[in-house]
Amino acid sequence: MRKVKVFSASVRGKFGESPENFGDNLMHHLLGELFDLEVQYVPPAEAELLGVGSVLDAYWRRVHRDSVPIRKRRPWRTLHIWGGGFMTSESRPIWPQRISYHAVRGPRSLERIQTKNKIFLGDPALLLPQIWPGATVLTKKILLVPHFVTFQYFNDKYLSILPKDWGILNLLSSPREICEKISGSEFIISNSLHGLIVADAYGVPSCRIHPYGPIKGDGFKFIDYEEQRGKLLNVPYYMEDILNGKINLKDEAFSPCRPSASTIEGLISSFPMK
Repeated sequence: MRKVKVFSASVRGKFGESPENFGDNLMHHLLGELFDLEVQYVPPAEAELLGVGSVLDAYWRRVHRDSVPIRKRRPWRTLHIWGGGFMTSESRPIWPQRISYHAVRGPRSLERIQTKNKIFLGDPALLLPQIWPGATVLTKKILLVPHFVTFQYFNDKYLSILPKDWGILNLLSSPREICEKISGSEFIISNSLHGLIVADAYGVPSCRIHPYGPIKGDGFKFIDYEEQRGKLLNVPYYMEDILNGKINLKDEAFSPCRPSASTIEGLISSFPMK
């Protein structure tokens, strides 16, 4: 199995040594299952591939500079971009390596890059059903999928008062378990972008709720995805309004947007290291 050097914004050290961000860790599974490649997580300047997540501006956010000092530039290395996006509306795709774009998350990210390549739009997390078909039996009626930094808040505040057929999912669980639980639910409530993307991937209705915590970004990533999705995500709701029945979760506005066959084919065909 050939190794590919990948930078992932939340991974520290060897994969699996500690719980990490669900979305950022999906490359480990997608590359292995779809392309028979082994992910080797490396520092930013050593990476040859960026994929799932708001990672196009990750180096810029770390160095807080609009250019890379000459001594740190690596123009002999190429950094391939496959499906990633920007975290914020003001950040920049600054990297020590040469950048080669193949796919980005959405049209807002596409507007901010300079390339002559034909760029495909889509988040690679939409490919998850290609490696894990999902649950065959429903396990929960409603599943809350909070961003991992807000899980404890949701667990402490809501777990004891939720209806018995509702649940809360910890995004620091194993990615496969997360996909099985999302696909085995009737409805997803989430403030995590990848909670909503995975719901779409498996055809599960979903709605977005307020952050309720220090989630990074200014909302750019949600707009970027919804424009590629082709259907607006709802304005974030308050959890209390959902629990009090003020929001009709059967409304057509919450119906899933399964990725089209052309989106799946385009994501796979645009992968640069087959």
